[in-house]
Amino acid sequence: MPKDFKIYYCEKITDEISEHVENVLRDLFGLQFRSVGVHIPRVNAWDDHSNAYDARNLLEQMVAERLSFFLWLITVPISLDQKSIFGYAEPLKGTIVSTSKMATRTLVAKEAAYFVGIVLGLSSCRNECLMQSAENFEVLINKPSTLCSTCNAKYNRLKLRYM
Repeated sequence: MPKDFKIYYCEKITDEISEHVENVLRDLFGLQFRSVGVHIPRVNAWDDHSNAYDARNLLEQMVAERLSFFLWLITVPISLDQKSIFGYAEPLKGTIVSTSKMATRTLVAKEAAYFVGIVLGLSSCRNECLMQSAENFEVLINKPSTLCSTCNAKYNRLKLRYM
């Protein structure tokens, strides 16, 4: 587990959103989350077919810069295999979350927390849990903002093992 988890954002993310996300993540995971600053997507990650940035390409660019344990909040659409998505994460690396389809800071924080959970070693869950995969907007709105007891126990074991 990292001592701190870095938060990058694009220039259009408001302080209100970034501070809310940071507070939600700190309360949920008990780690230090630190806003690092603006990071701008590279043009070569744009996918003309999906009219969005390719999430895997963006993540690979961040990892190539030797960044790990990060959240990158961006306002532009992202896709994976030409399918529009809310976010993308790889365990022990980082996550990118797009706010382009989320109307409130609560939805942004909820989905950011889901993807940060993936980075920290949790997986998608079928219980009434924050770790439910939001395949659509309705699931995103209705899923809880907290971990179920199973995911909470798994996260506590991960923290004990790696901290």
